[in-house]
Amino acid sequence: MTHRSRTAVVLAFLVIVTVALGACSGGTDGPSLVQSRCDTCHSVDWVTSASSSARADWEGTVARMEVKGLQVTDEERATIIDHLNATYPPE
Repeated sequence: MTHRSRTAVVLAFLVIVTVALGACSGGTDGPSLVQSRCDTCHSVDWVTSASSSARADWEGTVARMEVKGLQVTDEERATIIDHLNATYPPE
């Protein structure tokens, strides 16, 4: 196998691994983040059965979950709150 062929094989392998790891880590959209982050401590049904709340209430809820161990980036936090607020707005 030539050097160029080995390089191509290694690059292809790295692309496959990167795609596979991305698929395993869950999506970055609101529903996927709620599923992958919230479901580690409680059922997603618990989240979806929550009463409708104002945005500030969802922000407080996510902040409480972070104190309890939720680990999210600033971007993920914003996406989760946006999703919850849009899906379960105040009545």
